[in-house]
Amino acid sequence: MRALLLALLLAAGLPVGTPAWAQTTSPPAPQAPAPSADERAVADVFAKAQTALAQRRGATAVGLLTTGSVARLNAIREAARSGDGVRLGRLEPAERFAALGLRRHLSSSELRRLDLGGLADHALEKDWLGPNVIRQAALGPIRVRGDRATALLMVNNRPAIVQADFLREPAGWRIDLTNTLMIGNQFLKGFAAMNNKSEDAYIEELLKKLPVRK
Repeated sequence: MRALLLALLLAAGLPVGTPAWAQTTSPPAPQAPAPSADERAVADVFAKAQTALAQRRGATAVGLLTTGSVARLNAIREAARSGDGVRLGRLEPAERFAALGLRRHLSSSELRRLDLGGLADHALEKDWLGPNVIRQAALGPIRVRGDRATALLMVNNRPAIVQADFLREPAGWRIDLTNTLMIGNQFLKGFAAMNNKSEDAYIEELLKKLPVRK
């Protein structure tokens, strides 16, 4: 017991048998400023989305996205559902890959039946995202500039390739995927060029590596 108390005293930084002349004091470390109301709101919407994803409530997570993000995702869903070459061709390469991937994984009846929230629920049920990505994600410092906010996105204590973007809408702060989609398109274009392939040929090569629907 005495050893335990001694350890606790040392951990607390209290002097244990130290003469008064040897005791030194250090200035207190500066405290970080308290987060603003907007920073707290941004952190809150991220936490709500993370909780929804962890609980496999995809439709709830979709409701926390910006109007523009939902529109982009719905364009992918509609192109996947129709299978129309013209509509698919209007999509940027990463989004076209996503639409064709949905057609590979889901039946025609599923694509007709599932709305965007239903697709998100299905993706979480099938662990397309993976539970570790959800559980290990965290936000770094949040920067608010007017109606926009950004934060470093950390996964397993490492910075992700993309940052987290947020936009203030009439309903409050929402997660904005616009920049994430744009970076995905740039990556696919770059990899296609590095492999001396057209975007369509490279997308076809990627699709062949996906598991076939059972």
